Amino acid sequence: MARIGFLCLSATGHLNPTMALAKALQDRGHEPVFFNMIDNARKITELGLGFVPYGLTEYPEGTLKLIFEKISKLKGIEGFQYFMERMLVQAQVSFRELPQSITEAKIDALVIDQLFPGGATVAQHLGLLYASLANALAVNHEDGVPPPTLPWGYEETAAAETRNAAGWKQIAQAFTPWRECDNAQRALWDLEPYNDVLEDSFSPFAQIANQPQAFDLPRKNLPESFYYAGPLLHAAARQPLQFPWGQLDGRPLIYASMGTLQNGLDWAFRAIVAACVGLDAQLVLSLGGGVLTSTELGELPANAIVVPYAPQPEILERAALCITHAGLNTALESLTYGVPMVAIPVTNDQPGVAARIRYTQTGEVIALDQLTAEDLREQIVKVLDDPAYRERALQLKRDFASERPLVRACEIIESEVLSKIAASEADMARI
Repeated sequence: MARIGFLCLSATGHLNPTMALAKALQDRGHEPVFFNMIDNARKITELGLGFVPYGLTEYPEGTLKLIFEKISKLKGIEGFQYFMERMLVQAQVSFRELPQSITEAKIDALVIDQLFPGGATVAQHLGLLYASLANALAVNHEDGVPPPTLPWGYEETAAAETRNAAGWKQIAQAFTPWRECDNAQRALWDLEPYNDVLEDSFSPFAQIANQPQAFDLPRKNLPESFYYAGPLLHAAARQPLQFPWGQLDGRPLIYASMGTLQNGLDWAFRAIVAACVGLDAQLVLSLGGGVLTSTELGELPANAIVVPYAPQPEILERAALCITHAGLNTALESLTYGVPMVAIPVTNDQPGVAARIRYTQTGEVIALDQLTAEDLREQIVKVLDDPAYRERALQLKRDFASERPLVRACEIIESEVLSKIAASEADMARI
């Protein structure tokens, strides 16, 4: 059995699937230890998982709330720029503190978020084997598919491939400050420099996607170490939430959430509420714990239930439709319960998730800058009235279930990472 360190971003969309995987590995006898911000200590330790804080100078208690409040109001390029600012700070903190913390915790191997800054450099400096975990859409470069930050659909044409290649080049240029930051530290530690700060940092042994192959665009050039696992969901990794279940009246249920990051766009929430007025359905709107309150949305229609947070799996189990910002976890949870979607992507990899919703024909997509209550209502009615959307979502539900995502992810880590450590130790013992 191994002590496995986990390096992941602090946002809920990254933390929840990582905690689910850690809990599953713990169930198999391993000892997971998270290295994360102090604001996530309670969430992690309540699951019985190990926790070591880092970056207390840059990230004292209460910092995450301030970061999330700022993110909640950003979209598009502004959202990406703020993401890059935060990643550069976090990389410096990682280089300064994680080598000592990981060594003192006697970690045998690491699981590193694909987007955790500096994680692979730290692992290589310490001589530790690691698995990469794609909590967001996998960002493995392939000219046959568009980058996940761009809203382009999939096309098998030379023109599309040229367009995609230009998009990937644009992404690489945007990540230049991150690459330079990493390479400066790699030079200090006598490590080979990165050409591509993302691609070159991924594990050569195991790259695990919190995404099933059935919910991806056709890929042809993934490395042999890449594995689709599927939605990493563990019941113990979700906090119980109160909900007024008695207010549900049996009408078709529309669940709407803009996630826990991009949830400060008040006009988008108002458009969602207005779009559902008069429908023979009930709306459950989760505000995602952001800066907005239900009173700021004005007078609510009788068919709307607005809550700060909703118990998402339990609501989706009853839902006929999900209106989503196209966060990967919400999209995958919707399909886990066979629920079609109307997606309103905001930033980061959400345009790519929306492109996969469109490609799998499990929902419709509205660009944020084109969102109106009228257009949203039209898409809601379209998806609800056409049973084909539901049938395709139910097919993906069946595909997901057959994959056994958590079991598969654990087996990959054990066979492709931990077994190599055991073999190396055995060789050393024979010398």
